[in-house]
Amino acid sequence: MIVKAWAPNRILDFGGWTDTWFAKHGAVMNFAVDLYARVVVRTRGRPGVSITASDYGEVIEMTDLDSIIYDGEHDLLKAAVKVMGLDQIEMQVHSDVPPGCGTGSSAAVSVAMLGALGLLAGRYQRPHEVARLAHELETKELKIESGVQDQIAAAVGGIGYHDIYDYPFVSSTPVRLAPTIIWELESRLLVVYSGARHLSSDVHRKVVGDLEAGRPEAVAAMETLRQTPQKAADALWRGDFDTFAEVMNENNAAQAGLHADIVSADLARIEEVARAAGAIGFKINGAGGGGSATLLCKAGARRDVETAVKEAGYQSLNCHLDFQGLRVWVSQP
Repeated sequence: MIVKAWAPNRILDFGGWTDTWFAKHGAVMNFAVDLYARVVVRTRGRPGVSITASDYGEVIEMTDLDSIIYDGEHDLLKAAVKVMGLDQIEMQVHSDVPPGCGTGSSAAVSVAMLGALGLLAGRYQRPHEVARLAHELETKELKIESGVQDQIAAAVGGIGYHDIYDYPFVSSTPVRLAPTIIWELESRLLVVYSGARHLSSDVHRKVVGDLEAGRPEAVAAMETLRQTPQKAADALWRGDFDTFAEVMNENNAAQAGLHADIVSADLARIEEVARAAGAIGFKINGAGGGGSATLLCKAGARRDVETAVKEAGYQSLNCHLDFQGLRVWVSQP
């Protein structure tokens, strides 16, 4: 039996950082895109589990699920298999984005893996159930920091407004827009990878430390971040792209206010080059410290901006919005 699963990455996470345990409550609006985590699972006759991490050119062999050791090497992949409790399988995992891109790629991988393994096990899983399990995989099984927005975006897709009313509990609503607004948005958005992995764990620790110490700039920034999702949703619903760009900039400034390390030298350079070529909105994706950013360009300026950032040595990640979310199916051999 062969099972395949795709789960989208997310960009443009307004209100990111407020979906965490240390924020306690908040709101996020994010955008799922057709940059996927892709998983293929095959059953086999012999015991054990083999996982090929295609992006790293590495193979993980596990002969006994009970003896799995988390050692910092592909722990997320090991954890998904252990939690689902399946044996006698071979799995291949690939992501459309570079490692550490800041687009929720780890969450997309875990959502895709759990979706594929769930189908293989004959379990019906609703999208939010997969998202919750993927979050618990990181926070409970692996004991690492994780917000809740990335898993939900990967599971449900689309443009989502997520109210984190009491971490980790979330109420999600799709943001429904006129087709013409969606087309215009896609024609003006550009995702750019800095070439350096984001350092979310290091950045998280520094932000948590500043918030626990009550640093005024960090506390004020967090409150601003709680407000930007509603502002962005209002502007986008009206088709007001100038205001939407202003909210992107406001959100980005608030992110930078959490800690200086969030804005790397490469990300600052991308913003400088992009604005000179016609970008009007700039938003670092995810935690920052490297990774990628989403740009909103003036009408008709996207090509000029893309050319400028490429000439500066950075990589654009062409994508469109994904409204499907997690998709899982049985494939033909």
